[in-house]
Amino acid sequence: MAKVEKGLKGDELAVRRQKNIEYQNIRKERLEELGEHKISIRLNSADYEKLADLCESLGHRRPQPQMRNLIENYSSALVYLLRIEKLRQLYDPQSQAAKELYYLYKVVDHLKNDKGLSDSQIAEHFREKKNRTPLSIFVDNEGTNWKKRHIKQLLNEKTLLNRLSILDEDE
Repeated sequence: MAKVEKGLKGDELAVRRQKNIEYQNIRKERLEELGEHKISIRLNSADYEKLADLCESLGHRRPQPQMRNLIENYSSALVYLLRIEKLRQLYDPQSQAAKELYYLYKVVDHLKNDKGLSDSQIAEHFREKKNRTPLSIFVDNEGTNWKKRHIKQLLNEKTLLNRLSILDEDE
């Protein structure tokens, strides 16, 4: 049998090098869009599996070695965890109504900031799921007709904190 030539010819090699350079430049630009700071971490197997589960639950493919766009997946997961921690520090609701309103806030914040949905898309999402509106939670009725203004009011942290404290005082 004849030997298969593994080396590339001059033109093929030049084309491949050019494509590689273009890819590296595009990749560098995409990473700069994510942010200017870099971090490096080491994880044991159990924590790595938890991170992979989180990436998957956020809508990314499950990370595997040598997979493309791992940095984007990990960055997305870390940003999500930072946002969740900030939300956790914002307020600790006590009453059932306050917990329900706070849960709605966290879901809306996730859909708006992590998923990038518009206010009308978020309102439609909640209408389809028949979730109670923030106002219906506050006045204790079963209204599910979501509007864009409900999203705006829910994302206003000052108003949210005021309503949460009122709900907790009522209990």
